Amino acid sequence: MREIGLIKALAMTRRAGKMTPEERAALRRRRLEALVAHARANSPYYAERYAGLGADFALTDLPAVNKVELMARFDDWTADRAVTLARVRAFMEDKDNIGRMLDGKYLVFTTSGSTGHPAVIIWDKTAMNISSALSVLRSYARREDMAAFLKKGKRSASLFADDGFYLGCGSIRYQLHKMPYKKGQIMNIDVRTPMARAVERLNAFRPAMLGGYPSALELLAEEQEAGRLHIAPAVVMTGGELLRPEVRERLGAAFGGYVQTNYSCTEGGTVAHECRNRHFHINDEWIIVEPVDSAGRAVPDGVQSDKLLLTNLASFAQPIIRYEVTDRVILHREPCGCGCTAPWLELEGRIDDTLTFSGGVRAAPLGLYALLKEIPGVRRFQLVQREQDVLELRLLAEDREAAFETARRELGAYLKSLGADVGIVLGEDLPRTHPESGKFRHIMSLGQERGPAAQKL
Repeated sequence: MREIGLIKALAMTRRAGKMTPEERAALRRRRLEALVAHARANSPYYAERYAGLGADFALTDLPAVNKVELMARFDDWTADRAVTLARVRAFMEDKDNIGRMLDGKYLVFTTSGSTGHPAVIIWDKTAMNISSALSVLRSYARREDMAAFLKKGKRSASLFADDGFYLGCGSIRYQLHKMPYKKGQIMNIDVRTPMARAVERLNAFRPAMLGGYPSALELLAEEQEAGRLHIAPAVVMTGGELLRPEVRERLGAAFGGYVQTNYSCTEGGTVAHECRNRHFHINDEWIIVEPVDSAGRAVPDGVQSDKLLLTNLASFAQPIIRYEVTDRVILHREPCGCGCTAPWLELEGRIDDTLTFSGGVRAAPLGLYALLKEIPGVRRFQLVQREQDVLELRLLAEDREAAFETARRELGAYLKSLGADVGIVLGEDLPRTHPESGKFRHIMSLGQERGPAAQKL
């Protein structure tokens, strides 16, 4: 695939937005055929999986894939034989490479690993430009909010993990490396920053747009309500977690700006954008979403899926074709009053808890997650609040004791910086899913765990 520059990506996105559903379906089919042909020719993994595939294939003729299988075959999965997992991991050892391009060609990201198996994903410049075009043209649910953002000075501040190869901070750093003149307009505050320092920086910066994880922004809303934070963003953009209705309402009341969110993942970029009716419209000229049940069978429109299969038609560097994602969605094709003709989704997002300790000290889950995710040797973790000031850390790690000592020290220091004196114990059990829903949560507040082993400590 020839590289698509940003100007062309913007023009393509604008043109697709004016197409009928039938025209976008034909475009989608052409792009799928091109992606499959590219994958067969350049990825040994897909060449093997698609052996014998005819030219007139249906989407369902393509076998579904998952991150465990793909990561086990990483060197065969990528479409560039020079990109190996060993080279990518060596590149990731230097945190200064966050937002920089491997070989001058590929941005490197890692998924959150909510299922216990994080994936390493590479984006080429075309994927980045398409993602940027979708963001520029479709990220605002209401046009008046973009106008207000521009009028207030175009400064955007966000709260995401800032020292990992995650999509949020990696994209921000990429933009700053590419356009250093925007350093006065774009700021990301690490979600683990002590609240007083975050408030100080935001008061000085005065963002026109505030972004971040909903749980982190809810803590900022408390600061705004208490009169310590004094900002008036035109729009609040959340991501990375489910935006609960009560949190949306609180953020709107605290900051005064319009509050919205989107549906994104590292493997697919911005899968769907939220409209003013709070429907998540799929960017369906570039993304194919297939809601399926636990056995991988398609579920009807209007029925909640157990998971979904995702195809990213812009992912040529590392083909993502019928890729299993554990999110549960409901697909709708009925018309939406906003005027967008693309299908839309209802989402059941992943939910982790904000922890509250003695004295009212609170810790956002993504800050805790970002810290624990970087502990060497940890394959999976789960943090459970047993008493108000006692946390149980369950670990699946190469050396549980060594990993726990590192985690206990770093987690304890982080919580002390917030003003909480917390005891941390190593759990006897390994991280586990909810016994009823089967969903996995990394961070659980006091009394939130259910099941026969919940009262073990």
